[in-house]
Amino acid sequence: MTTHTTYCRNCAAACGLVVTEDAGIIEDIRGDRDHPVSQGYFCIKGAATKDFHNGEDRLLSSRRRNADGSFTDIDSSTAMDEIHARLSGIIAEYGIESVALYYGTGANCNVLSVPAAKAWMDAIGSPYLFSSMTVDQSAKWVMAGRMGIYLAGKHRIPDADVMMIVGTNPAASHACYGLPSANPIKHVRDARKAGTKFIVVDPRKTELARSADLHLPVRPGQDPALFAGMIRIVLEEGFEDKAFCARFTTSLDRLRAAVAPFTPDHVAARTGIDVETLYEATRIFATAQRKSAVTGTGSAMALNSNLSEHLIEAFTAICGGYRKAGDIVRNAGYFGGPAPSEGVLPPNRTWESGPKLRTADIGPMGGEYPTALIPREIVGNEKGRIRALIHIGGNLVKALPEPDRTIPMLRQLDLLVSLDMRDNVTSRMADYVIATSGHYEHHDFNLALEYMLPTTFAQIAEPFLQRPAGVIDDWEFFRGMARRMGKTLHMRRPVYGLAHSDIPGPELEITEQTVAEDIVRWLADGGRSSYEQLRANPGGIHFAKAEGIVQPAGDDNGARLDLCPPDVAAEMDGVRNSQDEVAGYPYRLIPRRLIEVMNSAYTQAGQTRRRFPTNPIYMNEQDMARLELADGGTVKLTGRTGGVVIGRVRKDTGLQPGVISMCHGWGNPEISGELDPDAFSGRLVSLDQDLETINFMPRQSSVPVQAQRHDA
Repeated sequence: MTTHTTYCRNCAAACGLVVTEDAGIIEDIRGDRDHPVSQGYFCIKGAATKDFHNGEDRLLSSRRRNADGSFTDIDSSTAMDEIHARLSGIIAEYGIESVALYYGTGANCNVLSVPAAKAWMDAIGSPYLFSSMTVDQSAKWVMAGRMGIYLAGKHRIPDADVMMIVGTNPAASHACYGLPSANPIKHVRDARKAGTKFIVVDPRKTELARSADLHLPVRPGQDPALFAGMIRIVLEEGFEDKAFCARFTTSLDRLRAAVAPFTPDHVAARTGIDVETLYEATRIFATAQRKSAVTGTGSAMALNSNLSEHLIEAFTAICGGYRKAGDIVRNAGYFGGPAPSEGVLPPNRTWESGPKLRTADIGPMGGEYPTALIPREIVGNEKGRIRALIHIGGNLVKALPEPDRTIPMLRQLDLLVSLDMRDNVTSRMADYVIATSGHYEHHDFNLALEYMLPTTFAQIAEPFLQRPAGVIDDWEFFRGMARRMGKTLHMRRPVYGLAHSDIPGPELEITEQTVAEDIVRWLADGGRSSYEQLRANPGGIHFAKAEGIVQPAGDDNGARLDLCPPDVAAEMDGVRNSQDEVAGYPYRLIPRRLIEVMNSAYTQAGQTRRRFPTNPIYMNEQDMARLELADGGTVKLTGRTGGVVIGRVRKDTGLQPGVISMCHGWGNPEISGELDPDAFSGRLVSLDQDLETINFMPRQSSVPVQAQRHDA
């Protein structure tokens, strides 16, 4: 038996692991107690990589679809030759803009994957890049584009006196900016003991909410009303940071006028949060010296999500909820650079310029386009359409709503290529499937989501399992395709939310002689340490002294955070005059995370299925009694599009009456909802109704549904 020190690649936590294997079979996985960030913690998804690498739910060979819909195993080089021939024909006839690329969450933690994909798209000249970000959290990019970004960033634990956390449950997701991702509830408890107060805004009493000082159980979809009301209280009571507002913000008077109708009584009636609690939460946050408000996917997936994100950030800004001159920046980044300073990156509204989509007058945000528009772009119009889609590390069919509509649209593609470690519903629709290496079979570096780390820490991972003969690394596919197309890849550092051409720093030319180790060496040697030093420390290196100090603002260049641009004011007026009452649909469906799965990954894992034989539908016990449902009984949900989900109900005392909760990413979108035992929640979401402006985000939370007992 051999023991290896490495880290988990399932999510942003990147927990340190100690893996024991015998002749390529993993015998044991444990948390690395010496890891300075995770300190021995790891979750059930990290443990699930044992069964995955031992063959569970694993793709072991690339495949080609046959005319009858069956698949034939094919070596990756032959597959790339054939893909190149078909892609070249499409480009020759329809142009480079007929080619698009989608990458999912599974690609995000692989430091070589997304940079190679972006480099390939840049090399061939197609702008049409899509990702899972633009179908779950793109409201954050819209907010930044309309308001701007405060450059010194926000306070994190342990420095914040108050943390307001909106629409996320890191106990299951391990993702909450400002809170260490590994063992998050322990960090909350430790911070509370040290004096930090936590305010959680969530319709459900989650594990995080149960650990907080104050829980605001806002009704689903009412976040804009809640934060408009809290802004009004701040301005009425004089809680705003007047010096910060004068120096770094604009349109405060327009914001004041826009929130005026959101009186405490009006907000209490809409949100279900009493007036006294509204004032208490506002006072605790606004009067703290160091405060931070952060959001997750919950607020970014509900009705009026763009407005929600904007008002939450405006609330933060008027309270001065950012780092100031002299504050510590504990994660200064592996590549370092100048210390952050007080200042503003002004609004840029990139979607108003740049290459536009054919079916909507919209350009890129964060270097990407709205994923919900992929089906429309495949159908196209007289300007053209997407004919070839490269799909990497995701499951697009499950990321999109209304499968009865989206699947036929996706089948109109002339070429669909899927790169993944697993077989999934999207790969089963592909013309070619490229089997890619697993976590412990390729080189990696924890830079992909480095910004989530609580401190400056670097760790590389070397492969210790031999990848199966028919498997390649993600990046090798893009190198191989570039060579066949007569192009050269120029990879840049992994930076989230920027187009390839906008990523600062050096480039590395990828040649036929380049191996993965060369790329990781190039990244490592360009930062605080070196590849050889990191190799000598497989558990990583903690740069404890690599902290920055926020510098005071320089000369005033006029850049300001736009608290309330005209389109935001108009959206607030619209929210004020609507109540989100949908006749015949009295329930509101909200998503939830389960610690056992990451979106659609691990839903088929044996350990997941032992605890969840099917995807549960969680309900409040009052609603269960009203429908005469017992725990384990069968309930039928119907959405406004006619989509149906049938599943087993579980009682959740943390849910409000009238609110139903499900985990997304389960089920089989290819079959009828009446026949799907795993309840694909996307059937209840509309591809057209209640779409956000700008990012065309579907309403994936606060979804109006009917519920009734189902007797099979």
